This record gives sequence, C-alpha cells and structure tokens, in this order.
Amino acid sequence: MNTLVKNAWSSAGMIFGALALIISLIHFSTGPYSASPSLESVVARHVSEIKKGVIDGLKGKAPSSGESARKINIDQILTTVVLSFATAALLLAFVGGMRKENKWSVRGALIFGCATLAFHAILLGMALASAIILLLILLSLISGFFG
Repeated sequence: MNTLVKNAWSSAGMIFGALALIISLIHFSTGPYSASPSLESVVARHVSEIKKGVIDGLKGKAPSSGESARKINIDQILTTVVLSFATAALLLAFVGGMRKENKWSVRGALIFGCATLAFHAILLGMALASAIILLLILLSLISGFFG
C-alpha cells in the first residue's frame, strides 16, 4: 500500500491506462452495441418528412422542424471514454515522471496509455487500407481490367 501512496500519480495512470485498454479490447471483440438503422428506414423517414413538408407548404402552414430526439450511441460513448482514459493515463504518467516517481509505475502508465492509442490507430489504418483496396477492386471491375 505504501508503494501506491508514493507513486499515486503514475499508479492512477496505470489504472486508467489498463481500464482503457481492457474496455477497448472488449468493445472491439464483442462488436458494436448500437444497431444502425437500415437504409430503407432512413430513406422512408426522409421521404415522409419531405411529404409532410410539401403538404404543410401547400396548406400554408409553417414548416415543422423534423428534429427528432437524438438516440444515445453507446459505441460513441465507449470510444470517447476509452480515448479520454488513455489520454489521462499519459498525462498522469507525465506528472508522475515530473515528480520523480518509480520508473516502473511511470513506464506502466505510458505503456498502457500508448497501447490503447496505438490500438485505435492501427484499427483506423486497417479500415482505411481495406476501404482503399475495396475501392480499387471495384474500379478495376468496372473498367474491365480483369476480363
């Protein structure tokens, strides 16, 4: 317990970093939690809003604002929390390093925080690379390059 008290800043950074990495890995492994609406339902909603707007305009009524209540997106919340925890871990590691705390605690906070941010950066890079490859395959199929 005495070690945690001496290295309070970097120990808190390790806890934040470890939580961020664990939440990030669990969220990636178990998939998205918020179901996105289907394309048909989005198009149908927009068409009905346009229809109501045209009818209101023909009747001389003021157009109604079709602002619906925003739904809570748990995936967006989890991503924000994870990135905030990782940033907090890096900041706490910096503070711990400035206070000359134990090197192992400071390095642990740095490793957990950087690992979480690197994990998200790698996922983004793989998504972009996959999108570019799919686009190139689609363009080559359209242009008749393969056949």
